[in-house]
Amino acid sequence: MSVIGIDGLPSNLSMAGNAIVRELTLRCSLRLAPTQKGADVEKLLHKAFIEDVRDETFGAKIEFNVVDIGDGFSAPDLPADLKTKLFDSCKNVFNGEEPLFVGCGGSIPFMEVFDREFPGTQFLLTGVGFSDSNAHSANENLDLDFTAKLTAVIGQMLAKI
Repeated sequence: MSVIGIDGLPSNLSMAGNAIVRELTLRCSLRLAPTQKGADVEKLLHKAFIEDVRDETFGAKIEFNVVDIGDGFSAPDLPADLKTKLFDSCKNVFNGEEPLFVGCGGSIPFMEVFDREFPGTQFLLTGVGFSDSNAHSANENLDLDFTAKLTAVIGQMLAKI
């Protein structure tokens, strides 16, 4: 027998089955592409998808409420002098190798907020994730040697400023 939790859904999902619920609330978080505007995406979801009556909604009344919204973030290029200091520090720590610019993670939600709240500030977004790092999962892992080297690069770069 399944025990019903506070929200009306089974507390033990292995015992769950088909059910019709009178009311259901879904909270969803989306990451936007670096150049997307949150207001544009909200309009698209609100009018063209979520609240429209379609066969698959089976006549259900659907309400869409935005709790919070932000824009994507695309970091500008680093100023030439800062970029030179970064490259020099990287070459020093990584045996002559220059940094690799991947261009991912641009929709990290707080970066748009930082950019808005601190206009004109330069941000250096960096990380130590690799294809096998399993970012944001239960078995996320980091290469500690690489992490230590990256920390040294940032320290050397900051010392040159």
